[in-house]
Order: sequence, then C-alpha cells, then structure tokens
Amino acid sequence: MNQQRKTFQFSFSTLSSLLLIISGGIFALYYLLFETKPYRTIESATFLDTVKIPFDWVQIGPISFPITLDNFLVFQEYFSLASPTLPLEAKLFAAIVFLVAVSFLSVLSDFKKLAIVAGGIGWIVLLTVCNFNGLNIGGPSANIPLIILLIGSLASVICFHIWGQNLPFWIKWISNALSLSLAVFFLVQLSPIENPAIYLAEHATILAFGFAVAWIFWNGHSIVSGSYILLARSNRKIGVKIAWQVAIISLGYLTILFLLFMEMMGDIVNPVFGFSPLLLIIPLGAFGWLSLDSKTKQIPNLAASPQILKALHLLGLGLTLWLVYKLLISGNQPAEELLKHVLLYSQIGFSLFFIVYLFSNFLSIMDSGKAIDEILYKPFSLPYYHLRIGGLMAILVLTIYAEGVIATQANAMTNNILADYFYQTNQKLEASILYENSWFKYRKNEKAKNLTAQLLFQINQPTLAKQHLEESFAEYPQVDNILLLSNRLHRENKVIESIFYLERGLSFFPKNPYLANNLALFYTKVNKLTEAIQVLEENTSGKDVLYSNLLALKTKLGSPKADSTSSNQLIDQINQLATNNSLANYSPDDLKSDLKEKLENKASPMLIQAGFRNLFSEKDRQDPSSDLAILDSLGLREDMMDYIMDLQETAVIRSLGAGRVMESVKNLNGLAFRNPGSAGYYLSLSSQILAQNLDFKKSARELLVAEEKGFKAFQPHHISILTLAGFVDNANEISEKYEVIYPSFLRDEEGLISDYLQIVARFHEYFPEDLFDIWTSFPDSELKTDLAIRILTYKSHGIEKDDLTILAENLRARIGETPELDKFLSNPDWQNKDALGSFLDWLNLSEELTANPYITPLVLSAAERVSDPLAQYELLNEASQFNRDPLLWIRKIQAAKRINLDSYANDALKEMKEWIPEAKLDSLKY
Repeated sequence: MNQQRKTFQFSFSTLSSLLLIISGGIFALYYLLFETKPYRTIESATFLDTVKIPFDWVQIGPISFPITLDNFLVFQEYFSLASPTLPLEAKLFAAIVFLVAVSFLSVLSDFKKLAIVAGGIGWIVLLTVCNFNGLNIGGPSANIPLIILLIGSLASVICFHIWGQNLPFWIKWISNALSLSLAVFFLVQLSPIENPAIYLAEHATILAFGFAVAWIFWNGHSIVSGSYILLARSNRKIGVKIAWQVAIISLGYLTILFLLFMEMMGDIVNPVFGFSPLLLIIPLGAFGWLSLDSKTKQIPNLAASPQILKALHLLGLGLTLWLVYKLLISGNQPAEELLKHVLLYSQIGFSLFFIVYLFSNFLSIMDSGKAIDEILYKPFSLPYYHLRIGGLMAILVLTIYAEGVIATQANAMTNNILADYFYQTNQKLEASILYENSWFKYRKNEKAKNLTAQLLFQINQPTLAKQHLEESFAEYPQVDNILLLSNRLHRENKVIESIFYLERGLSFFPKNPYLANNLALFYTKVNKLTEAIQVLEENTSGKDVLYSNLLALKTKLGSPKADSTSSNQLIDQINQLATNNSLANYSPDDLKSDLKEKLENKASPMLIQAGFRNLFSEKDRQDPSSDLAILDSLGLREDMMDYIMDLQETAVIRSLGAGRVMESVKNLNGLAFRNPGSAGYYLSLSSQILAQNLDFKKSARELLVAEEKGFKAFQPHHISILTLAGFVDNANEISEKYEVIYPSFLRDEEGLISDYLQIVARFHEYFPEDLFDIWTSFPDSELKTDLAIRILTYKSHGIEKDDLTILAENLRARIGETPELDKFLSNPDWQNKDALGSFLDWLNLSEELTANPYITPLVLSAAERVSDPLAQYELLNEASQFNRDPLLWIRKIQAAKRINLDSYANDALKEMKEWIPEAKLDSLKY
C-alpha cells in the first residue's frame, strides 16, 4: 500500500513537472529563437501628406488644364517607446516559483541528515540574498521580512523531518503551501512600500535563479555522461569500439562549449554558431535524466530516494526554462548573461573532468560490449568526487579568465530587478537611477539604458536623457537608442544631427529597417530626394513598411510607379490608390472593395478619412448615395471630429465623380464659408468645375473671391477664364501681380481661335438654332468638331433631327464611329427610355438627369417627367441658377405662369434681357 502511494505521488509530481517543462520550454524557445528582444518596443507612427492627382482634364480649344484634387499618402516613421510594464507576467512567474519552492520544501524533510542540513543552509542563504528585507517592515532593510519567511518556510519542514517522516506527500505539500502563503500574506500586509506584491514577484527571480544555478551544477556533465550511457547501451553484445565515438562526441561538445565561451567573451568577433548557450538547457535536461536514472540505480545511498531526486530534476528543468522566459521578457540582460556564463563554466569544467574520469577508469572495458553503463557510478568513490572538485577548479579558472565578470553581472542583475519594481509601480525617478547604475556596471544592458533615457524624458530632464543616449551611441550602440535620439533631435528641428546619428547607426547595423526608414524620411526634409529613395530601395526586401514608404515617396516626388503586386495591408492599399490616381489609372475593383471593407472596420480616424478620399477620387458614375451615407455617418462619430472638413471635401469629390456638378459647386461654396482658412482652395476648385462647363462668368467670380480669401496659385488658364468672362482688367492685374504668363492667343482679336473663344465665352446664352447656324459657317477644323460635340451635348434639345445628323456626320469624320450617338439620332426622342439611355451612354453619364444643370436636354427631359407643376418649376428654377440657356428659361417662365407665379415669371423675363435682345424675346411665345 505504501509503495502504491509513493508510485501515485511520483506519477502526479512527474505529470505536473512535465506540464511545467512543456509550457516553460515553449515560451523559452519562442523568445530565444524568434522574439529575441521582447522588451524593446519600436512602433511605427503614421502621418499624412498630400499629393495632387489629375481628377479630370479640361480642354476648351487652346485652353487646357487639369482639375486636380488632393489625395493622401500615408508615411510611417519608427519610434522607440518605453518598455511595457509586465505586472501579470511577474506575478505568474512568482506563482510558479512559489509552487516549485513549496515542492522543494515538501521533499526536503525526506532528505538524509547531511543533505537536509545542506539543503536548509542553501535555502537560508538563498532567501538572504533575495533582498526581501527591502520590504522595510520594522524599518528600512530590517530583518523582519527574512525572519518571517524563514519561519514560514522551514518550521513545517523541521517538524515533518522530526515527527512526520511517514506522512503522505500531499499533506506535507499542503501544509508547506499554507505556511509559506501565510508568511507571504503577512509580508504584503505589513510592508509600507508601494505595491509590495510586485516587489515580492520581481525578487522571486533571484530565488528562481538560485534554484536554476543549483540544477545546472547538478547536471554539470550530463550531456557527456548521457551520451556515453546511450552509446554503451547500444553497444551491448556487439563489441564495437565506441571509445573513438565517445572521444569524438566529447571533444566535439567541448569544442562547441569553448567556441561559445569565446564568442561570449568577445574574443571571436563574428559569431560562429549564432545560437544562445541557453538552448543547451533542453539537451542538458534530457541527458541529465538518463544520467540521474543510471546513478540512482547504481548508488543506494544518495541524498534522497530516486523518486524524489527525479522529481527535483524535472522541477529544476521546468523552473530553469521558465526563468529563461522571465529574463528575456523582462529584458534583464545581466541576469541572462550571468546564466549563460554559469552554464558554460559548469559545462566546460564538469564535462572536461568527467571525460578524464571516464577514460582513466573505463577505457579498458569501454569496447567490451558488456553493460558498462551500469558501473559508470559504481563504486561511487573518490575518483568521482575528484572530478567534481576538478570541475569546480576549472570553473574558478574560467571565472578568473573572464575577469570575474559574473560578480558585475550579479550586481547589475539585482539592480535591474529592483528597477523593474520601481518602474512597474510608476516611481520613475528611482527607476531611472537604478537603471542608470545597472548600465554603468554592465554595458550589455539595452533595456536599462533605453529606459533610463525614456524615464528622464518623462520627468522633464531632456538634456540628461540625451547625454545618456549619446553615451550609449559612443560606447555600446543600440538601435532603439539611436531612434530615440534622432527623433528627439528632429523634434528640436536638428534634422542634420538626426541624419548623422541615423547614418552612423546604419554603419553599425547594416540593413536595419528601422534606421533606414527614418533616415530616408529625414533625407526628404533636407531635399536629399535621390538618397532617400536609394536608402529605401536598398532595404525594402521583405519590409512592408519600407516598401509602402517607398511607394508613397515616389508618388510624392512626382515619379509614381505602377505596381501590379497586391498587398493586404491597409496603408499599402491607401498608398497604392494614391499612386494609381496620380497616374490617372483606374484601380482594380478587388483592391477598392477590399480597402472599403477594411475602412469600415478600421478604428483609426486618420486612415479612414485618407482611405475614403483616395477611394472616391476617380470618376464613378454609379449612384453615390450609399457612399455619401457612409461619409455622413462617419461625420457623426465623435472620434472623427478633427476630420469633418476632409470628409465633407471627400463627399464633394464623390458627388463630382458621379457627375453631380450642381451639388458639388454648392457644397464647395459651403465648405469655403465654413472653413475660411481653406476658402481659396475650395473656390478655385469650384471655378475650374464651372469653367469646364463653359460658365466662365460664374467661374471668374469664384476665382476673384478665391483671391480675396488667399488663393495665389494662379496659372495661365485662370487668366483665360477671367478674360473670357469679360474681366480683362482683373486678368491683367493678376497676371502682373503673380507673374503669370498672359496667354498669347487671348491678345489676337482675329482668327479661328478668336472666333472660337467668342462663341464658347457665351455658349449657354445662345439659342440652339442660332448656335447651329454659327457652327455651319465656322471653318472646317478641329475646333469645329469641338463645337459640334458641345452643341450635341448642351444644345441638342432645340435642334432639328436633320441638323443633329449633320453634326454627327462631322463628328464621325473626325473621331470615327459613334454607335451610341447614332442609336440616339435614329429616334431623338427625349422621353423615349432607349433613346435617352443611348445619349447617356455616349456621354458616359449617370441616369440622374438633373446632376449637371448645364446639360439642358437632360434637365428639360427630367422636367417633362415631373407631373407636379410646382415641383417642375422648382427643378427648372434650380437649373436656371447655373444655366442661362434661353429655352430653359422660357420653360421656367411657362412653369411659373402655370402655378400663378407671374411675378417670378416677369423677373425672369427681365433678367433674360441682359443677354437676349428684346426684339428676339418679343418674337418668342411664352
């Protein structure tokens, strides 16, 4: 029964230990192999820049200009941030240390007399060096916390050793757990310091470190001895000469250890292997199990029973792996390096002397094929103790060769642990002092130096912080400190100095994406554009951020490059759209749909508004109502308040892309009124839209108001607009004031171009039949074809079918077949759905007939479809506010009279006399 209970206890402890090993091993391997510097926090911050994209092109005879809009480019800059606080991770690790400590204390009472004394002494020493007296119970650094812990941990152990040897293990474990928990509870309750639980959790690292060092020394020669045991077992009854195999494996392993040691000491400049010595812990644990199993079978009088020793071996392996994880995530590099040194010293020392022990005692029978593995530790005599003593001497020699660096590492380790406590409890000044002291003692301590500077910046000591960063740069450069220093200098407008540190940093860390990215961005600020692009091109391989910045930078500098590769990253897609738009290319539908889906689920307001701007900056004649509803809903969100004007501008662009000219112009004027600082831009854009539709007078008035609001980017086409509108004096004044070239064709009062410009200057004011007569007499030329297109577009509502056919024939002769126009001309009935559809297809317009008030045929067609007289009048009146087509105004007058609005009709008639001779009006029937 007693044997069954021990077997159950051993199986339970084994399973628990394996769970500890597996979980700790997974975390340790991840951070050793993949996330080697988890404490380093380098994040990219996004900022926007704009680029002009050609939304449309206006060609009015000799007058040509693009309608440009702003698209957004998203750039990403790297910043070094303070390391995250890890209170939960610290408490989790402390809980694991607590469980292992309770397990150790529970089996300690079963040790033999000398062993329990040695174990108790070791436990007392370990608690003493853990600095739990820093809890300040009873005064600064008083011994009361140590006394409480010693009583809480050892009292039950002593009792069980004297009176409870035969008690079940679980009773001992629970009793020890309660006793130690009670001691910890009293410590937390009595301590006057800030958050004593975090203090205990952080300093549990020292306790775990002591356990790990003991376990590493215990398994000093395990890899060599375990390899020998495997070879010996495989050679039973075979008689192969394994002595050479053992020698080669042993010497090869020693060579690896020595090379790792030389790498760690810096005597080998370039790493030979490139892996951390801490990875040896896993094979050490596996081979240590073989060696321990063999030892317990051969030696009857060890310190404790085989089950206890095996359980302790597994617990030690699990805790050591968890310790590696804790040291890596907390960035305690001195402790990490100390653990590496201890591991290599012990492995080199004990393995070397075990090889001597092995070959001096067993060489004669090594190749016999007998069960020589069963006598490896038998008799457990003086030679084996000699190898342990020799190993300790070798460790001492290596320590001296390394100039006792482990003492410095141990000191810096405890400083880091205490600094982590202050950092996690937001005691910034104390933390910065301890981190500074830790780095001063041991330079390979990246987190300490970075946090020193970060905390000094936070407590408003920038000069001292920069001194620390410069010291790090001179003595032990690290990427995060270079980023922090360069960004701080950039913030102080010291761009040249920022560039210097980044350039030097790249010489220390070639191809580093963080340094290369920021260097390229800073190059653009000093107009080193070629160098900026070169740096990004040399480092973009596999780096999404750098590639995105390269694409954005080329687009910003006016050399966009079309890229067929697709990306799933939101920022990449925003920049890709801007690039396509700047090239006047249509973006793939899958790119636009994917981006739109991301924007609807993305939390960043800045990226949302930038993405929708680029997404809607192309002609899309589909009904924009759903898109405008999205923009309206975004404008109601509190987090989008800073981008309301940008969203409203995007809504104007989407309306314009759908052909809604009247809505776009009205909204642009509203934006100019609500945002005086940008009124000049909005009004100039409105002016270009009006000029595109040949409304030069309204366009010119918008332009003059834009100048009053601060618009200064005048171009020759602006002079043309003002001149055609009759504002010649203003055109001359602006030409001289802003040094704009006055177009030469405007000075010619005779000739084909002059005749053409006189026609288009008041194009909408002509009666359709009069305009056709003028066109008929116009000399055959490209300008005549241009007039034909415009007459068909804007004036076909008042021209006979035969005359429309003549216009179409001229058009076909110049530009080729026009099947959609021909289909319309076969039955030019504005109320016929098929005919109207063909006309819309020819002009690539939406089915919204009143979207553009200047296309009079569509406006009149829409009015005929309205049965309510009042609604019909409102439709015609709204269009007439833009369009001065005589037939449109006559229809408006007729509609006003039908609803008894004679005064409105008379006012409209008076206004028509401004551009139509009275005799002509009197001859009309209205």
